[in-house]
Amino acid sequence: MTVMDLSRVTARAHIPQNDAAVLKVGDKATIAVSGLEEPVEGKVILVSPALDPNSTTVEVWVQAKNPKQTLKPGSSVRLSMISVEVPDALVIPAAALLTGADGASTVMVIGDDQHAHQQAVKVGIRQDDKIQITEGLRKASASLPKAPTDCRTTRKFPSKRPCRQKKKARNPVRERARLQRLHQR
Repeated sequence: MTVMDLSRVTARAHIPQNDAAVLKVGDKATIAVSGLEEPVEGKVILVSPALDPNSTTVEVWVQAKNPKQTLKPGSSVRLSMISVEVPDALVIPAAALLTGADGASTVMVIGDDQHAHQQAVKVGIRQDDKIQITEGLRKASASLPKAPTDCRTTRKFPSKRPCRQKKKARNPVRERARLQRLHQR
């Protein structure tokens, strides 16, 4: 016979080293289980100081109250941990960020003249398909939701509307030559 106290459960996960570096004991977390409508709130109780040499990951433990005993030992769960909360952060789609050969980050913005212009930015937190912009843009700036591949920088945009991609696929060689001609103008 085995006796277990299921009033609190601990979920363990192995996460990449760079993600673990920003976590600390006490950070907010959630545990989601398929079949449960809402994730269960918890907190980080351990961030291992050691790196697993085989997987180069760090073990993190999240503990949550389990008053209704809906979380069962051995279940597969999905953990979400919040290391930093930035209220009113300026966030753009990851597809809108351009990275130059020198590593500089830029986005295309619609200027006062209603033309697209490349604007240097500094990025902060990256989460899934979203990126925080810490410098270089104002909230009032209209940035294009995706880095344009078919838009000329000389094109005039309707106010606050992004460039629309053409439905027909272009020949990549012709497209590259076309873009080079546009930039030489």
